[in-house]
Amino acid sequence: MNKSKIKKIYLLVLAFTSGLTIMAVEITASRLIAPYFGTSTFIWTNIIGVIMIALSLGYYFGGKLSDRVPDLNVLVKIIIIACLVLLIIPFIIKPLVGIIVNNVLFLQSASIMIFLGSLITVSILFILPILLLGVVSPFIIKLLSVQDNQIGTDAGLVFSISTIGSIVGTFLPILVFIPYLGSRKTMIFFALLLLFVALIGIINKKWHLLFFIFFLPFLFLNFSTIKPAAGFVYEDESAYQYFQIVDEGYLRLLKPNEGMGIASVYNLNEESVLNNFYYDYYNLLPYLINNNNNELNILILGLAGGTISTQLNHFFSDKYNLTIDGVEIDQKLINASKKYFNLENPSLTIYNFDGRTFLDYTDKQYDIIIIDVYSNQLYISFHLTTLEFFKSIKTHLKDGGLVAMNINATSENSPLLKSITNTMHLVFDDIYYITEGEDDWNFTVIASVQDLDFKKLNDLNNIPELEPVIKKALEYNKIIDYDSNYGHLTDDKAPIEHYTDWMVLDYIFEQMK
Repeated sequence: MNKSKIKKIYLLVLAFTSGLTIMAVEITASRLIAPYFGTSTFIWTNIIGVIMIALSLGYYFGGKLSDRVPDLNVLVKIIIIACLVLLIIPFIIKPLVGIIVNNVLFLQSASIMIFLGSLITVSILFILPILLLGVVSPFIIKLLSVQDNQIGTDAGLVFSISTIGSIVGTFLPILVFIPYLGSRKTMIFFALLLLFVALIGIINKKWHLLFFIFFLPFLFLNFSTIKPAAGFVYEDESAYQYFQIVDEGYLRLLKPNEGMGIASVYNLNEESVLNNFYYDYYNLLPYLINNNNNELNILILGLAGGTISTQLNHFFSDKYNLTIDGVEIDQKLINASKKYFNLENPSLTIYNFDGRTFLDYTDKQYDIIIIDVYSNQLYISFHLTTLEFFKSIKTHLKDGGLVAMNINATSENSPLLKSITNTMHLVFDDIYYITEGEDDWNFTVIASVQDLDFKKLNDLNNIPELEPVIKKALEYNKIIDYDSNYGHLTDDKAPIEHYTDWMVLDYIFEQMK
């Protein structure tokens, strides 16, 4: 094989690897900053926007530079610089975020901090290496065209090979590397892979072994905790999220991603299972249904650390023949909750499923169905808010049963809350919500095909532990009517992310006034 053919193959391998690395970096970037800022659509907007800006600049300057200096050694040196910058990102992100949050953003609003903080962080960390990697494609096209003078063919081939690399770089981090290596080592792996391919172009084969000797130990580094916190207990990354478990006083908290939200609470005080969060309201649901037998069947979509199932088992396992089916999509979260949240109990059966898939999987009917499913803290999974979903819920409810759903909303007039409750109204007759006041974002929405009578709670005198919860529920419950000013949600049209984003933006603007 002649040198010209070998060089062309090498350049195409370089195009493939650079495309793979760019996409792997973009995917991994979201996971690197998730512990500090979350993974909301705001974060993805910042990541994609910054990377697209950097790439466009790289394409432009790459074209200009390749015309002036069409030299492979120049391209390889640019790639080496980009890889070295990528290699240091996992080591500097933690102190950088600390500087930005503590010394740059003099803002009281957490929402503003998340948006601007993530934008500044992503810009500082990724503009330079991605801009440099953006140089690669136009530079390779130039080098190939010098050899064979087929610019159109060469451009199409390079972009095709690079895109195939990007496709591989989309799947590998999420399916393989992040779950098994973690986000920091994933970034290091792809930076080392591109660095190795780049060095092949300028060093002799005898030096390749030295590369492995000097650089591969990066993959075996034992990183400290991703996000140190007072009361730190455990942290992990899954295909779905980063999560951290911390102890705050007598409560153990499960905090996904940046930790602004709390997915589960476990009371370390053995004298009580209550925690003064909205979860406590779910313990009143069995008293609102028309149940004339000794069996109580409950389904929980979004089991997380098992706060709800633990409380229900505590209060009702002696009173009823209680069965709880808990559905949780994240197996790593299930494993951690078994160890740190005392997740398992005699009443609970755990299913590792998506909530809606589980409903399709089972024909079982329940007295109570509880929905508490969030992705990225604020975003309810849209397919669990639609008319089709609630119709499915209804078919899985026994006569006299009810459904309860936690909805995060800034006010009772939030389009997000209104659109979901309107949708529920198309299936259920009686809908209420319980909240703890005007500043509370958690609306516990309860719906049934039969009348709900909160006055029944006045008769609960035999469980003193629940008296404060009963008192709040009686004070803060409110019936919800269908609001014709808002629409409803379907599988075809359920703009949950749009409603959530604008709800948060409106909240930010209010905080800035």
